[in-house]
Amino acid sequence: VGQAQRGVPRVPRGSAPAASLFSPAVTSEQIEHLHRRFKQLSQDQLTIRKENFDSIPDLEFNPIRGKIVHAFFDKRNLRQESDGLADEINFEDFLTIMSYFRPIEMNMDEEQLDRFRKEKLKFLFHMYDSDHDGKITLQEYRNVVEELLSGNPHLEKESARSIADGAMMEAASICVGQMGPDQVYEGITFEDFLKMWQGIDIETKMHVRFLNVDTIAHCY
Repeated sequence: VGQAQRGVPRVPRGSAPAASLFSPAVTSEQIEHLHRRFKQLSQDQLTIRKENFDSIPDLEFNPIRGKIVHAFFDKRNLRQESDGLADEINFEDFLTIMSYFRPIEMNMDEEQLDRFRKEKLKFLFHMYDSDHDGKITLQEYRNVVEELLSGNPHLEKESARSIADGAMMEAASICVGQMGPDQVYEGITFEDFLKMWQGIDIETKMHVRFLNVDTIAHCY
């Protein structure tokens, strides 16, 4: 990542977190592929804006299109200290976002795998936590599940609602447990979110098909 290859802009050492997040096993061809996709999205400009995602056919009918695009500009995902959304992202930012979708490496030890998993789940947590308050209400969680299911043409609306309701109740049982009559559950924290996803293979399920990159399907 730190070297220029066939016209791919050099990522200055230390200037972009993504440079250290991509493994040495990532080839210059894969970086070139990402750069070509970046140029397509940006229409050969130096930065990508939200409206550039309007030209992606695979995203047009995605039920959580807004959340996916939002995640690309979320400063928390760009590993910036400030909160909120960026107006535009450059190629270094694009690499930072893509680092969340990199595949498992066979030589990762247990500590590295745990950190790798938490990074992916943090990205997903930010997609649910749209108001950036560090918590997801149970109703917000239910709404996202229903949005995801609404894209399935074989699932009736009532069935989607029932599944979403079930998902919310399951989240409540995992996160809340036994509550006293005067207790109020303020929302799903990241620690709760980790419990909810325990045992689920997020490492191989989290992809972005619309970018057509082999090393990186639908965000879910």
